[in-house]
Amino acid sequence: MTIQDLIDTLDQQSGLYRELLELATDKTPTLVKGDVDALSALLMKERKLAKRIEELEIRRQTLVNIHFSRLQLRLRSGKLSDLIRTVNQPEQKQRLTELQEELSQLLEDVRSRNEHNLALTKQSLEFIDFSLELTSDAPYDDYTYIHPQINPAGYSKAGMFDRKG
Repeated sequence: MTIQDLIDTLDQQSGLYRELLELATDKTPTLVKGDVDALSALLMKERKLAKRIEELEIRRQTLVNIHFSRLQLRLRSGKLSDLIRTVNQPEQKQRLTELQEELSQLLEDVRSRNEHNLALTKQSLEFIDFSLELTSDAPYDDYTYIHPQINPAGYSKAGMFDRKG
């Protein structure tokens, strides 16, 4: 295992996170349109991508552990910054620093886009719920005045604060 192997793995991770960001960006107009088939296809691609990202993350962690054990150092937090401190080659150190910044930015962008998509999804679900409430005609909903002492056909409308006591 060399630092170059780790750099290659981080490069691959960066590429996959770019693809994930692209999918999250493509998901936004699909959510707005309500195109369930297109959304399903995007989610399937996202799942496959997530699996590949997970595999690369396991590889990255293994490479970092090997690096620290070769140096006979104890791995503190598993952060990339801890690894960068142990690298002596200036070019490799520079490349690892660039990758750390790039990955941090990509992850922040993916998180932000996913939060936006989550808000759109919640809004859509609230609209669907509201629409269902409007279209369902419950028999106990009576919008005309009924004198409180008159009980038509045994119907009683219990309110939130109506209780025996």
